[in-house]
Amino acid sequence: MKPLFTTLSPALTHPAMLVFMGWRNIWRNPVRSLLTVSALAGGLIIVILFSALLEGMSRQMVHYATNLTSGHIQLHRQAYIDDQDLYATLPWDYLTALEQRFPHLTFAPRLQAAGLASSKDSSTGVMLRAVDPKREGKVTVQLDKVAKGRSDLSDNRVLVGKSLAKKLALKPGSELILVTQAADGSIGNAIFIVSGILKPLEPGFDRAGILMSIDNFQQLMVLSEGFHELAVHLTQPEQLPQIQQQLIQAITDLQQQKPLDEWGGAAVVRSWQQLTPMVANMMQMSQSMLTVIGFIVVGLASMGLVNTLLMALHERRHELGILRAIGMKGRHLMLLMLIESFFLALLAALLGAGLGSLAGLWLESHGIDFSSRMPDGYDWGGLVFEPVMTAYLNLTQVAGLSLLMVTVALLSALIPSWQLIKLKPAEVLR
Repeated sequence: MKPLFTTLSPALTHPAMLVFMGWRNIWRNPVRSLLTVSALAGGLIIVILFSALLEGMSRQMVHYATNLTSGHIQLHRQAYIDDQDLYATLPWDYLTALEQRFPHLTFAPRLQAAGLASSKDSSTGVMLRAVDPKREGKVTVQLDKVAKGRSDLSDNRVLVGKSLAKKLALKPGSELILVTQAADGSIGNAIFIVSGILKPLEPGFDRAGILMSIDNFQQLMVLSEGFHELAVHLTQPEQLPQIQQQLIQAITDLQQQKPLDEWGGAAVVRSWQQLTPMVANMMQMSQSMLTVIGFIVVGLASMGLVNTLLMALHERRHELGILRAIGMKGRHLMLLMLIESFFLALLAALLGAGLGSLAGLWLESHGIDFSSRMPDGYDWGGLVFEPVMTAYLNLTQVAGLSLLMVTVALLSALIPSWQLIKLKPAEVLR
């Protein structure tokens, strides 16, 4: 149908006028507009808090996967990876050569074996882990995780896991007898003093782990030719792929200069992602999870915006019909409706981002404390986490989620706005 008036003032369809009209229109019913803004802002707050907790959990995973026991990179012989072969060691010359070639990296050698531990009351199988206290303290914090007693591996002193100490009724100062099959075929045995009880580090080590010095291990196991594991700490973790490749090349060069025996296999360099694949996969999935959940939550909140626009369209059909009758095109009305939607989404984004950021910062400072129910933390993916879940507010993610909300809101607004193009003035004004 042709418009009743074929001439329409250009000022009425000027972008500035449409923006002005859109802003005024959202306050024609302030209660409904505020409810819509609150629904959108509430959805954004939920997504921001979820993203902050997810980012905090991811950072905790990286921290515990690298700083607690494993380091950023580890070196082993292939036979040790496959079967924990006692004789699959790397020569001490390799450690000296790597420290000279990579002075900016920190290395910590370790030896491990199985044995039998006995106390006054009982005995059980145990895992022996030997470290160099000076080097280990620069790579991981496991020597600092002492629940009782003190961290002392001098003389014949050892640290034991908390669950193992409970099982054997050990406490700081208790005597512990270790018996094992030494590398030369003899029976290794010695009496050690428990200097401290370790907090849970890894589920397996907590139940059966004993930490001792390399000197004590070498005497007990009669094994001085090399070490089983070399943990590497990076000062710049973002350079891990490049450092790993450099270490692989360095190990290749060392194996050419000083070949290793065949039965122990080649030296293998693995990153913490390869050592704890479950944690690495979880981190890769976290961003996808955030995007999907963000779309779901914001999409549900946007349904409130669609409802608001449909009600406004129904109430203003007569008014919109008059605008169509005097010559305003349907695309201008559609643009006007989208501008109103944009203002509602923008207000919600500012409110949601502000309140969500404040809540995220509070969680970043205080965290969620589960210590009353899980005093020793919780294990997941082979790692033991502290019972306090902390958030980490990423402002880039906050901006991205706010933009996502505005985008989803505008896409939702297309549903009612599209009806304005098909609006017939004669039917509305009848």
